[in-house]
Amino acid sequence: MSTTTGQHEKEYRDALAFCSRVAQEEHEVATRALDDSESELVALRSRAKGIRKKARSKKGAVGDAAGKLKEICDKFDESLTGQLRTTRGSLARKQKRLSKFTVTLFGRTMAGKSTIREALTGGDGSTIGKGAQRTTRDIREYEWDHIRIVDTPGIGAFEGESDREIALSVIDTSDVVLFLVSSDSIQETAFRGMCALRAQNKPIIFVLNVKRDLTKRVYLKKFLQNPRAFLGEETVRGHINRVQKLAEVELGMRRVVVVPIHAQAAFLATRPEYAEHARELHYASRIWSLLDVLREDILQRGPSRRAQTILDGTNNPLMDLQEQYGELSRTMYKRALYLQDKFGELDRWLDVFIDKTNAQFETEAKGLLKPLRNEVSAFLEENIEHSDVGRRWRKRVATRGIAAWTERIQQETIDEIQLQLKKFQQEMEFETEILGKMDLSEPSSYSPWQVKRTLRWISAGGTAVAGAAGVAVLLGGANFWNPVGWIAGGIGIVALGLSWFFSDRESKLQREKAQASKALREQIDNLERDIVKRLKKWFYDTITKRLVRGIRTDTRALYEGMFGLSRELRNAADNCGGTVEALNRRLLVRIASFYGLSVDEGDFKRVVRDPGIRTKVLWRR
Repeated sequence: MSTTTGQHEKEYRDALAFCSRVAQEEHEVATRALDDSESELVALRSRAKGIRKKARSKKGAVGDAAGKLKEICDKFDESLTGQLRTTRGSLARKQKRLSKFTVTLFGRTMAGKSTIREALTGGDGSTIGKGAQRTTRDIREYEWDHIRIVDTPGIGAFEGESDREIALSVIDTSDVVLFLVSSDSIQETAFRGMCALRAQNKPIIFVLNVKRDLTKRVYLKKFLQNPRAFLGEETVRGHINRVQKLAEVELGMRRVVVVPIHAQAAFLATRPEYAEHARELHYASRIWSLLDVLREDILQRGPSRRAQTILDGTNNPLMDLQEQYGELSRTMYKRALYLQDKFGELDRWLDVFIDKTNAQFETEAKGLLKPLRNEVSAFLEENIEHSDVGRRWRKRVATRGIAAWTERIQQETIDEIQLQLKKFQQEMEFETEILGKMDLSEPSSYSPWQVKRTLRWISAGGTAVAGAAGVAVLLGGANFWNPVGWIAGGIGIVALGLSWFFSDRESKLQREKAQASKALREQIDNLERDIVKRLKKWFYDTITKRLVRGIRTDTRALYEGMFGLSRELRNAADNCGGTVEALNRRLLVRIASFYGLSVDEGDFKRVVRDPGIRTKVLWRR
């Protein structure tokens, strides 16, 4: 080994050691940031519990508002907790690999990844061409030139959500990605499959595998005689241009590095049967140029890569968490506003319904007893001289069906409000379905209004306090027929004695009829007032006090609690945003230090990053 080569090797090893130290330091920073984020979620749970406690009320028409708020909280808490748990798992995986700079090899099935792996590890070629037989166990790790290489299944081989999660977890631990494309198949779909890399701000080095089967003697001879005919600039320029164009169009990347190699030549150089051409094959394959590019990247940007892997690996999911908090807050606010407006409509209908129903009781009762009033004179004319006039009057009153009428009025009242509440529920179900689903709380499946439960205790038979029993009390009083006391107990008209046979008998009878008519009509008025009073009391106790007040109390507690949760989620988003910005500041300061620049976090007034796309910095003057 020459002095120059030895010096380069030492610089390379030193760079890897420094990368390891950087990873250790930034892992501690990322862990503290994640701890803060988990503490924020714990604090949010506590504040949400306080909101639910405030909303707790007696079970009314809508139900337990606090219970409904808990259902909402449980749904978004599960999602938020899962996000943080995933991030914690990611940090734990990185902790096991802090000492290793990681390079991940991606590419479509049959692009030549296995060939490269076999060439680098000196394998026997048994895995080459097995791309179509992939399993999740096909993710392999090996060490090459003191760096960790992760080999993944082909992009097209990832199937379903579980495979996607595996791929993303591999990307998450990567410092650099080698994206392998083959000269015989440079497809747009392969580049689209790599969009997740850009979302995670992973640097990509494109490797162009020029394919020509060197196991055929004619091609092997030509390759050994003139490697430039296979890998020369004029030969690969068209392929490189296409890679660069697709990288810009599909991934938004410009000025990308493309390293052309012949993977099969590199592999054959390791095989005993090609030992006589091993040196020429290895050199002509240009596999060494890929190693040079990786080494140079580690020497120049290795510490920055490691810092980004650790810090952005935590920052990216925290940015997602911040957005999730914000989206939940906005959605919660919209749903609360919707409920407030919707229940406001119901509230106004209930006000009208209450006034209308009370007025209707008076009108209906008057109409019920009007025929009885009209019959008073005729009844007295026919029955006043009979000893059982009281019994006859009771029978006449009974024919009006006051008890049945009262129960019918009650049932009609219940039916009307029940119909309106069911209509209201249907409108809410339809409108919440149109509004869309809450990401974590799904309003189309979450109904704050349940008519069946609301009205299960309202029935005509069970609450008809002004029905048959009530009317029996009204009609059964001792003075119902004897309001002025001129017929006492069982004494009939005969008890008046001989005075009926004097000359003024007729005039006296007329006076008594007039008095009886007046008193009877007054008694009917009293009966009407008593019926209306009892109906109104039933309506107040059962509908206004229990149902309407329950609706108003519980729904107000529900949407006010949702407004409160929205505020707390917004605060959590702001706090999470503070953690994200702190990590961004840390990353910029660290990267500046790697290049000898002295920058303090206090120099930044504001830092906003879209990882992999742009960074905006507002400096303090």
